[in-house]
Amino acid sequence: SDQVSCGVVSSLGARATLGDMLLPDHPDAVVRSEDWQDAIRKGCDMVQAASERKIRELERRLDQLKTEAESLRRKGEELRGISLNLESDLKESKQQNKVQMDSNKKLAAEVFAHRAEMAKLGQFRSSLDQAVSFVDSRK
Repeated sequence: SDQVSCGVVSSLGARATLGDMLLPDHPDAVVRSEDWQDAIRKGCDMVQAASERKIRELERRLDQLKTEAESLRRKGEELRGISLNLESDLKESKQQNKVQMDSNKKLAAEVFAHRAEMAKLGQFRSSLDQAVSFVDSRK
């Protein structure tokens, strides 16, 4: 299993630490305690600095995403408002269309009635013309 020491993940084994990774490979090598502690401190500082950079980067990205989310939320509200206005306009337009259709039906009925009256008047005129012709022919 991997062990974490000063923020470093080691795949050297269960007993591996940052110190094990920094020790020289040669078994006869002598490592002074101050050098070893300094190397550990520097390694930990490097890991800490990298972690802090990553955190700042992620926080900046989070701020960008929050800003984007707020912008999208406002845009969504704006679009909902537009949608409500369009629905209202459509409803009003449908009502006006219904009123116009009813008016057109009434006008069509009036036109039909006037045409029927005109046809009757045409027949009456034809009858009058025949009567006048008959009277004229008798003179």
